[in-house]
Amino acid sequence: MNEVLVEFELGPAALEYMRERLGQGKTLAHYLLQRDDLPRGRITTCLPPSVPADEVEEFRAGYKLKRDPATFRYRKEPDGSVTRWEPKPNTDPWLASVVQWFLCGGLDRICIFENSMALPRDPWLQSCGLPTLIFGDEVYHGVSNRHAENEERILQTIRGASDVWLFYGVMTSLANTNGPSLETATIDRDFLQVCAQRAEKVVVGAYDGESYLIWHTGG
Repeated sequence: MNEVLVEFELGPAALEYMRERLGQGKTLAHYLLQRDDLPRGRITTCLPPSVPADEVEEFRAGYKLKRDPATFRYRKEPDGSVTRWEPKPNTDPWLASVVQWFLCGGLDRICIFENSMALPRDPWLQSCGLPTLIFGDEVYHGVSNRHAENEERILQTIRGASDVWLFYGVMTSLANTNGPSLETATIDRDFLQVCAQRAEKVVVGAYDGESYLIWHTGG
């Protein structure tokens, strides 16, 4: 995706949308919603500057990013009609750069994303190439400061957890606790609670999978 992107500052409707999406998440999202400082945070997104202001707050609608006709694929159906498939562009590289910048800020920093479509027993988790953090029937993927220089690993983690229906995660820190190595491991409720309580940024998918909203602590 080669479009120029700019940061947009969002209003109260963005917080309402994020709360709605987190309300469909699991344990990590539950703890995030308990934070009383959510209204005091700042929420941003990244989109092309050509997107009209009123459309920026249409968080459920896609087509904010341009489609590249060179990537279109066509298939002739048995009835003679032609079906066109358009790969959906996204801002994953931008989010990966935000995560990378955050991880570089401290040895205790980590990012955790819920994989809302996965269950621990799913066979494909063994071959997806991503370490998994398991809590009950919940699956999370993460990266830590150790991966701060590995942009491809960060991007793979985001895409591995990505789902148009629900995508969310946190940029947080463990602060001298002996948490998991963010390789495949079993985690507990306390770990997820700490991740939520110490989150400096919360990411939620938006625009039909094309981009993301990021909540930043401290206004």
